[in-house]
Amino acid sequence: MAFERTFDEILNGILVDFRNIFPGVDVSQGSLAYMKAAGYSSALWGLYKYQEWISRQAFPDTAETEALEHHAWVRGIARTAGESDAVYLARLLDYIRRPPAGGNKYDYEKWAKEVDDVAGAYAFPLAQGGESVDVVIVANKTTTGSEIPNQTLIDAVAAYIEDVRPVGARFVRVLAPTIISQAVTMTGVGGTMTAAVAADIEAYLSGFEPGQELYLPQLISIATDNGAANPAVTVPAATVTPSSSQMLRPGAINVS
Repeated sequence: MAFERTFDEILNGILVDFRNIFPGVDVSQGSLAYMKAAGYSSALWGLYKYQEWISRQAFPDTAETEALEHHAWVRGIARTAGESDAVYLARLLDYIRRPPAGGNKYDYEKWAKEVDDVAGAYAFPLAQGGESVDVVIVANKTTTGSEIPNQTLIDAVAAYIEDVRPVGARFVRVLAPTIISQAVTMTGVGGTMTAAVAADIEAYLSGFEPGQELYLPQLISIATDNGAANPAVTVPAATVTPSSSQMLRPGAINVS
């Protein structure tokens, strides 16, 4: 940061000032001038550190919890139950980068994520034709025990969106994602890399969003990043394209 100065930098600067103001003064360690300079330096170093801390609180992405909550409060963004600072910050930054826009797809996603226990929301305009929006929600697995929302959560999100949405969208559905178990078979890896590649593929598929496509080059890239020279994917045989309400999750992962 621009405000950061070390204790030694401050001390040396004060000692130089002493020598300039009082030529011939003893500034060796243990001298009266040195001890005074050390005391001044300690106080100034504390002020610099406090100034540095204040500068971090001025920006949402570096703010600590209390300041982060204030940044969000100013914009009317309440923290949901069990929400971490990282997730709360992501919601705030999304609001700043994509401010309310009269009911576009991002507004529907924001509204859904304002409900407790919603970890993710994905809006699909015109899914039922004109003046319609589908909102697929993913539950917070930590607080609910499953990423598939139950009917109570679906109804809560639907009621909340109904209360805040513009009247222009006449047909709004809130849906749970349908899980599609995706098997992967890969050859040409061999050796000690197989376990690492299989684990990375499983982790990769575990993060897919509703409607997200799976491309074979992405699987190949996982293997080559682990050091495989000539990997080949036999399952799936081509790009996997789920519907907007389907979400891929890892099935049987076989790497050899």
